[in-house]
Amino acid sequence: MKKILVIEDDQLVQTNISEILKLEGFTVIEATNGQIGLRIAQTELPDFIISDANMPELDGYGLLTAIRGNAKTKAIPFIFLTARTEKVDMRHGMFLGADDYLTKPLNLNELMPAVTSRLERHDAIKHTVNTQLQELRASISKAVPHELRTPLIGIIGFSKVIKTEYQTLMPKEIGEMAEYIHASAEQLHHLIENYIYYVQLETILTDSNKIHLFRSSVTTDIYDVITSSFFSKAIAVKRVDDLKFEFNNTYLLILYEHLSKMMDELADNALKFSLSETPIHIKSSQTDDSYTLEISNSGRGITKEQIKNFGAFMQFDRSDQEQSGSGMGLAIVQRIVSIYGGEFTIESIPNEITTVSITLPIVSM
Repeated sequence: MKKILVIEDDQLVQTNISEILKLEGFTVIEATNGQIGLRIAQTELPDFIISDANMPELDGYGLLTAIRGNAKTKAIPFIFLTARTEKVDMRHGMFLGADDYLTKPLNLNELMPAVTSRLERHDAIKHTVNTQLQELRASISKAVPHELRTPLIGIIGFSKVIKTEYQTLMPKEIGEMAEYIHASAEQLHHLIENYIYYVQLETILTDSNKIHLFRSSVTTDIYDVITSSFFSKAIAVKRVDDLKFEFNNTYLLILYEHLSKMMDELADNALKFSLSETPIHIKSSQTDDSYTLEISNSGRGITKEQIKNFGAFMQFDRSDQEQSGSGMGLAIVQRIVSIYGGEFTIESIPNEITTVSITLPIVSM
């Protein structure tokens, strides 16, 4: 049974609303002002809140701000009751996160459609989120053990050979095994660091103060950041000649560290999932307030369905791919772009070309 909190200082209005809701099968909790309503909301965690906008001690706007600022109550559907119908008041409430407005004197025939439609939408969102969480858990259970185990097995295996058979091994053989152990350790370190980095980004996305702070950051010379990332990655796999640059410099509203991390992951992805001696194009376009960078490479590509389901830990046809990868790199790029209110897209023609695009805000000149 759904639980609805009704906060109203007018006893007659309170009674009328409560009786209608009870007849419809809801459990109703009553509060006579915002302070009491806030305490009840935080302890009872109702499924829905209906609140007067103008109340003593704590008005509806202050109440809604507190509700949306608490992780436990921020997602509860919230409807305002108000005698004021000016657009400025409605905009203010919607800006704070209200789901709807009902004006007084209240038309009780409008009450139930407003409540049921918001509850249905809330339930649908919860169902979608739960489905996505289940899919993410399934992907993690498959991707994480495999991606961490692969380099770890190599480290353990070759180190054991060196430990037990070092007296019979040639120096060249020991050197080759040591090189493999080092490469596997570097891969393992990168994977662990990316998992930690991703969690940190998820935390930032829930903190509006941090987001505001980051969005005021400026990186002035993106040319050096982009070329440095791509050249360093390409040098490691002897593919410098495959890089084709055609982009402009600008001032981006982004933290230097975040831009550098994105470029490292984009370069790594483009090199990993394309063949040697095929071009990787890095080019840009610009408007008055935004900058778009496109990275295109030829290769196997991914399908529209795979792009639709893209996310952290999502792997694309892992059994058919020679390259290992948990999808974490592009998921990190996606999260960083979200922090700055930008856009992230993937377009791919399987077996032909894949293009990853990021659009970020620039400093107005």
